[in-house]
Amino acid sequence: MAVYSYRESKIEQIIRAQQRLRLRFCVVVFIILLAAVSVAIARPEWIFGMHQQARVWVIGALFVFFAGPLGENILHWNNRPASLRQALRRTRIEVSESRVRIEEPGRVRQLDRTEIRRVEETPWGIYLRTRGRYRWMFVSKQIDEFESLKQEIAASGIPLVEATTAPNWEEFAGVLVFTATIFCAIFARSVSVLSLNLVIALAVAIAGFAIVGANPDNLPTMRWARLGIFFPVVMTASMLWMTIRK
Repeated sequence: MAVYSYRESKIEQIIRAQQRLRLRFCVVVFIILLAAVSVAIARPEWIFGMHQQARVWVIGALFVFFAGPLGENILHWNNRPASLRQALRRTRIEVSESRVRIEEPGRVRQLDRTEIRRVEETPWGIYLRTRGRYRWMFVSKQIDEFESLKQEIAASGIPLVEATTAPNWEEFAGVLVFTATIFCAIFARSVSVLSLNLVIALAVAIAGFAIVGANPDNLPTMRWARLGIFFPVVMTASMLWMTIRK
């Protein structure tokens, strides 16, 4: 059995990259919030749509998706690097003849060799794929001796292929539709359009709920996300009800 981990120099490199990414995120989110406040003051109908009750939903969405994460990043700006450093130091990937096991702080994931159908290589690492499309494990390219790890996994006859597209592209498409249904709920005034939007939002929410639940490894960290998927459904239903009442 071979055990792989992150080299100390690579850990520091990852932390610096994460810090730069967090800084860009904070800047972008601050600009979005500043623009939202400015528009809300000057042209409230542009951001709150045509429905008076949209005000509560828009403010809630801005807080959940923008103001909340921004405040959390600022509040924990100095603590995050230390937490990430500790997490990376404790990460272990064990490759044996019978299984691949990833041990991280707070959780352990593993796949038997017989479950792994293929290894998909991307520029950022490899995905260990099973028969279940949404049950997989990822190994970062930044792990120490990554090439040896990759070859050891593939040595037992598991096909190693190069991924030409992002794995599970439909999940990215779902995020775009999720966002579109929120905007539609805010600005649409037609009962028929809102009804169609409600059907689409519900379909996306059910599919997203099932996709998250299809990989048991996701459940400990994504329980609240599974509920948040239904945000556009509740929002659209509220807008539709108010439109019908008028």
